[in-house]
Amino acid sequence: MKSLRISPIGKRVIFVFVIFGAFALLKNSFATYDSILSIVQGIAFVGIASAFLTLLITSGEFDISIGANAALAAIVAGELVAKSHLSLGLSIFLTLLVGLVIGAINGAVVLIAKVPSFIATIAMLFIARSFSVYISQAKAIENFPGLWKGFKESFMGQYFSIFVMLVVILIGEFILNHTTFGKVIAAIGANKEAARIAGINVIRTKFILFMLTGVGAALAGIVADIHFSSARSSLGTGWELYAIAGLVIGGTSLFGGRGTVVGLLIGLLLMQIIASGMVAGGIDPWWQTVITGVIVLISLGIDRKRKKVFVNE
Repeated sequence: MKSLRISPIGKRVIFVFVIFGAFALLKNSFATYDSILSIVQGIAFVGIASAFLTLLITSGEFDISIGANAALAAIVAGELVAKSHLSLGLSIFLTLLVGLVIGAINGAVVLIAKVPSFIATIAMLFIARSFSVYISQAKAIENFPGLWKGFKESFMGQYFSIFVMLVVILIGEFILNHTTFGKVIAAIGANKEAARIAGINVIRTKFILFMLTGVGAALAGIVADIHFSSARSSLGTGWELYAIAGLVIGGTSLFGGRGTVVGLLIGLLLMQIIASGMVAGGIDPWWQTVITGVIVLISLGIDRKRKKVFVNE
């Protein structure tokens, strides 16, 4: 009789259920439908913003600016519909174009100017965040037209942000693990020089991934506008921490060569369950940030160990 073998993703899913069950035993209300919905909605925006980031990190690059990119996109979309009175479709298109341009700038600075992606995108984080504050004058944009407000109500209602997240996650997972492009991404992340010798256009591939990541972050900003019917420059603060922790917990290597977008979803769920569990248990909210930092450190240590094992194999 063969022993039952559980995949790495399967083990992570089981662990998520165990943690959720532990909190549910401590607090009965934690296992209610509303509580579960709140947990999933809590990761929707960062999940949208970091789905394509998973592909970029698998290729061996970083983008720390996703949260600031999303905030700028949210403000731009808010300005376009609330003050310029553009149509819903045109506003979304132009806002996604802003995200694409930010991704293209990141790609150009990293791939042409040869600035390390970690440094380049930290600079973009400050630039995009500053622009979002300047454009909005640090004030929320709330006078959205009826069509914009009604879009969420007429399509999926309160589940709209979750629906978009799942669609983006599935697209990212399909690209990464079921297409030739995904194999190219993993090959570049595993060994850039070997990929180049094999005829892969490394610069073009990474440039595309930077732009996709920018578009994904902008989409998160748009979805947040639709969900809240308002735009705030504070959107996306700390998303980069949650994204990195979620990625590593989910099984993506920060050193490149191995990635899973479904794993990202599992990692983000685990972190949100822990955060919500602490709130339900009456633990001081500021501990959430501390625990998030600890999770990031532990995750990096685990990833480092996995990298050594991978190399030795």
